[in-house]
Amino acid sequence: MARILCLHGWRTNAAFMERQLAQLKAKLGESEFSHLEGPISGMLAADDDVEQECMPPYYQWWEPLDGVAGQLEAVRYVAEHIRTHGPFDALLGFSEGAACATAVLAALHGAGRGSAEVRQQLKTELADVPRPRLVICVCGIPPDDFRPGCFCFGRGSNKVWQVPVPSIHVVGESDGDRHGSEELAEEWYGVSPAAAKNSDSKIVRHPHGHRFPLDCRQLADAIRELVRKDCAQLGEVSRLAAAGC
Repeated sequence: MARILCLHGWRTNAAFMERQLAQLKAKLGESEFSHLEGPISGMLAADDDVEQECMPPYYQWWEPLDGVAGQLEAVRYVAEHIRTHGPFDALLGFSEGAACATAVLAALHGAGRGSAEVRQQLKTELADVPRPRLVICVCGIPPDDFRPGCFCFGRGSNKVWQVPVPSIHVVGESDGDRHGSEELAEEWYGVSPAAAKNSDSKIVRHPHGHRFPLDCRQLADAIRELVRKDCAQLGEVSRLAAAGC
């Protein structure tokens, strides 16, 4: 059974994401889904649908005007939750939650575009945080969506120190933020429609907008496949360790 930590979208909350995940949870009944709400509250709902379907308060992960400092605060907030309530096998983020999941895993692995000093400092600071081994980004946006060039902790080299974690990226073909989702996928091991076949990362497409797929079977199958691969790799690591290798 996989333990999955879910990070909701901008100005929504855990209750709203529970509804978004209802079909996927039904298809992954063997998995445990846990929710964390963002550190910033007291905001208006993201849109009328959220307001009608879900009572306040509504949360977000960072304030764009806070720049890198806001990202770092959110990363430490999520990392502390993982430290206290983990380990988790996977992070699942929707929209801004996917950006946050990316920033968290970048910090845990010393990855991203930031300076070597900042990346190493974060990796050392968070060394005792159990690392999720998979990530699912649904209609994700890059962490630098509002501040181009600041992907994961400031302006550093243009080189991307990619996160060595298998990923699934859900892209809505009618989503106005579709290009952001494609860009985010590129940051994960350089995933692209052409390269995805040759990596442990995968893009799942649906014909709708900024939402979960109406039919989650393909997404559920992709998650199961990555979980099976992860379990097989963990089993091999355990066997080698037992053999003293």
